[in-house]
Amino acid sequence: MRMKFLIILAISFISFSSCKHEVDLSNAPVITFSKDIQPIIATRCAMQGCHSAVGYEELPLVTYNDLMDIVEAGSANKSELYEVINELDNEKRMPPLPDTKLADKQILNIMVWIEQGAKNN
Repeated sequence: MRMKFLIILAISFISFSSCKHEVDLSNAPVITFSKDIQPIIATRCAMQGCHSAVGYEELPLVTYNDLMDIVEAGSANKSELYEVINELDNEKRMPPLPDTKLADKQILNIMVWIEQGAKNN
């Protein structure tokens, strides 16, 4: 049931994202930083040589506070994190090539988490 809801939510968001309409998330499941978001960041962003504390000191994405430097809580469309994972230009998209784009469900979870206030939960 949760997966069906997330798919419908994703389709709705994609349909309206270019118009910058607000998405109704009142029935969306709560997305948590520790369970849903941190694992994505840890495995796809914060590896050594990328956005880890070692090798990329300019923009480490290791802690919640690090991530909040590129997130505007409550507004996915104003958040650099959401912008770069949705980038269509492969030269600007994160993670960069040759890595694959994040899965649609991962992108959706990040969007919902940001829209829900990007809480450290």
